[in-house]
Formats: sequence, structure tokens, C-alpha cells
Amino acid sequence: MTRLKRAERELSPEKTEAILDGAMQEFLTHGYAATSMDKVASTSKVSKATIYSHFQDKEGLFKALIHRLAERKQLFAQEALQDSLLDPAACLRQYAHCMLNNVGNDPQVLTFFRIIIGESGRFPDLARTFVESLEKPALMMLTQYLAEHPDVTFPDPEVMARTFVGTMVHFVLIRDILQSGDILPMEHERLLENLLALILRSEP
Repeated sequence: MTRLKRAERELSPEKTEAILDGAMQEFLTHGYAATSMDKVASTSKVSKATIYSHFQDKEGLFKALIHRLAERKQLFAQEALQDSLLDPAACLRQYAHCMLNNVGNDPQVLTFFRIIIGESGRFPDLARTFVESLEKPALMMLTQYLAEHPDVTFPDPEVMARTFVGTMVHFVLIRDILQSGDILPMEHERLLENLLALILRSEP
């Protein structure tokens, strides 16, 4: 057994979480480019060799944070859509509230999103990992729900899913990520209820 595989096997869940928590703290404070593995090791209270043996490099560590966030987002998306026979308006309303509560109201997640957006020009692979791991599964889950629910019929469920998610993402982008809700004020309930009316009224 190689040293790398032995290190991966022996790294406990607690130590993995300690490394990810320390890395998140450093990335949020310094950004991606300015974060050093030395500082992550110090903050996590583990050796730098342990971090390298498990995550290979800084990019691997950042991607692990994206995957952890994706797992959490998929859980709340599944929870919102778990009852496939529930009234579509109720499911979509719950889905939107979960998005707002788990993204728009979480300063740590918002700062992490700002880092991904800000670094996407220099490190496009990080942004692509974010879309592949986090945005795509949630969008496809909602598309499947809209395609299979017996009470709704859309010519293109994926377009409806993108319309719904895109509107809510834009709301979070303006209000929370860009901190400009006072420039384009909008109550989220007003937006959501009118959006639901438009989407559900668009059935053929």
C-alpha cells in the first residue's frame, strides 16, 4: 500500500472536517489566490503533509469544499421535492424558501460564492466544478420533478426549471451577493408568488 493510500484511509472524518473548516476560514478571509497551505495547516491544527496527502493541492482542497456544499444543497433540494404528489405550488415555494434560507441568509456561503465568481477568470476550473457539482444536480432534480408531476404539463420542463431557479438566483445575486437590494428593492414573497403564478399559468 502506498503512503498516499494509507494516509487517505487513516484520515478520520473528524480530521477531514477540521481541515475543510480551516480551509474555508482561510479562503473566506484571504480569497483563493492569497490562501497558503501553510496557513490552512496552522488553522486546521494538522500537518501540511496530511493535507497534501489527502487533497493533493490547494485546488483539490477548494474543490472538496465545493463538493461538501453541493452535498448539503442537494439534501435541502431533495427535502423540498421529496413528496412528488404534493401540490406543485407548495413544492416550488418550499424549494425557493430552502434556497433563500440556505444561501441568501448564510454569510459564509455568500462570501464563498463571491470568491468563486471573483476567481472564475483566473481559475475557470473552480467555477466549472461549482456548476457541475452544485448547480447542475439541483437544476436536473427540479427538471425531473416538473417533468414527472401528474398535475403539471410543460412543453419544456427544463426551461421552466431554469426560469424558476434563475429568477431566485438573480434575486439572491442582487440582494445578497452584490448587496444592492436597496437599489432594486423587491420583497421575496411578492417575487415568489408572482413567479409561481406565471409558471403554473403557462401550462398548455
